[in-house]
Amino acid sequence: MKKIAKLSLVAAVAVAGLSTANAKPLEEAIKNVDVSGTVVYRYDDRDKDSSNYTRNSYKIAVNLKSKINDEMTANTRTIIGGGKTDMAVLDTNAADSEAAFALTQANFAYTGIANTTLIAGKQAVPSPFAVQADGAGDEDTGTGLTAVVNAGPATIAATYLNQTNLVTNGADLAGLGVMANVGGVALDAWYLDVQETSATNDGHQAYTVGAKTKIAPVSLYARYSAVAHDAANTDTESLWKVGAKAKLGMVGFGVDYGKTNDVTNYQTGVNLTGDADAKVNLQGWALNLNSNDSSLLKVNVNAAVSKAVKLSANYNTKEAGSVDSKEYYGQVTYKAGKNFMTYLRLGQHKTDGSDKGTRGRLHVQYSF
Repeated sequence: MKKIAKLSLVAAVAVAGLSTANAKPLEEAIKNVDVSGTVVYRYDDRDKDSSNYTRNSYKIAVNLKSKINDEMTANTRTIIGGGKTDMAVLDTNAADSEAAFALTQANFAYTGIANTTLIAGKQAVPSPFAVQADGAGDEDTGTGLTAVVNAGPATIAATYLNQTNLVTNGADLAGLGVMANVGGVALDAWYLDVQETSATNDGHQAYTVGAKTKIAPVSLYARYSAVAHDAANTDTESLWKVGAKAKLGMVGFGVDYGKTNDVTNYQTGVNLTGDADAKVNLQGWALNLNSNDSSLLKVNVNAAVSKAVKLSANYNTKEAGSVDSKEYYGQVTYKAGKNFMTYLRLGQHKTDGSDKGTRGRLHVQYSF
């Protein structure tokens, strides 16, 4: 984060209201305020057998961190975008329109207890099942209390939220997570308990365990996640994935593989496979592990042409029961500086006996 005096006009406008709210000169009102955020624009062009479209998408996110005293800060995050804090998507065949405005976080953080941070209010859901912040995608939020304790080699997080958008029925959510680094291996384990609200919205428990490490030029990871339901005659949903990536000079390689189990009776509750961006999932471009009895293999080769330009080739294949899908795409990424990047992506997607088509995307992102 940077001080407001060094920020762009976008950030300055976002906090301008502080001067009137406090009846102080703007210079004085924002002297203890840090601002960060993102501005993202996307253009997508899809030509499929089932449908064709071209779309403009936008999302602006602004984070404000205001120091109240040496032990407490006030934090907010505001979004200009679409539903569930996603991008505002405008079809180019329709008239131009405006994006929605949303306050997605409004909380207070207290650090007056040794090695402990308490966060109270509207906040990001602290779990690998959730997406805490995304410049272009969904974000998962809730209201309640979270405590983070640094206990020697481990960090412990506990949360209780009386509502979230991670589940659609307004159920209370309690969670506990432990993170530690043991012998060069980063480990984490999380448990979530979701309240039962009715006969059709059963209670359920979610848990995930992950590990990652680096051996010379190779980075490795593995994760197992599951959701078990309290309702009778329902099966436990699970997903496991492993991956590796390496960089040899200017060339990089990556491979990921994941699989979900075959379940007959289930009621998805904590979006084990619903949010493709969450750490418990595995995502390609058109393909991700959002269905039961599925597997996904991803292969990536990339090369740094220069300090600013990177090329990549991607091949992904998915098996969902007896249905096979494949996609391959190339991407050119250009970083004009540490705060600005853009990429152009072109590819093909095909599902056996069903849809096939061409996909293209231009993505532009500025961070401040």
